[in-house]
Amino acid sequence: MNEDAERYLKERISITLPILDISVPCNTTCIMMSKYKHLLSIENFKAQLEILDSLINLIEDKIYTLKYEIEDKFSQYKANINIDNLVYAIYKMVEEGGNMVLGEKIYFGSKEVAYGDYTVLIGFHNLVEKIVKSDSNIRSLCDEIRYLSESTWEHFDKNIRRSLNES
Repeated sequence: MNEDAERYLKERISITLPILDISVPCNTTCIMMSKYKHLLSIENFKAQLEILDSLINLIEDKIYTLKYEIEDKFSQYKANINIDNLVYAIYKMVEEGGNMVLGEKIYFGSKEVAYGDYTVLIGFHNLVEKIVKSDSNIRSLCDEIRYLSESTWEHFDKNIRRSLNES
């Protein structure tokens, strides 16, 4: 294996997927714009990156499906929410736990999720809690996104590494 391939594997360059801020290995487009673009001349490496590209596209599709589902469930609060922050919050609550902070606005961590008068915020918060605890479709989408994003790193560690070791 050449020095650049070794550095690439050690560096583990990544991209961040939209809305959920999930880190996944650098895809083909990212590699083409990096100092490692010459590695794309290795056919097996390029083929493994194409598989990674497909996985990342699938994750992005799942993220946008999750966003659509959540938008639909919260349509009555449309004027009072930041939808991307809500999707992020629900995903994190399902996969990692955590709570929203209810005050004049609703926050999840540093992200503002909702605003409005107190009665609107209470109804909104109750709906979030119900969905996080018992909506099997939303929970399943979150689990699929987590599983697929973890599988991108497994693919990097096994198949992409092997493709460079064999070159």
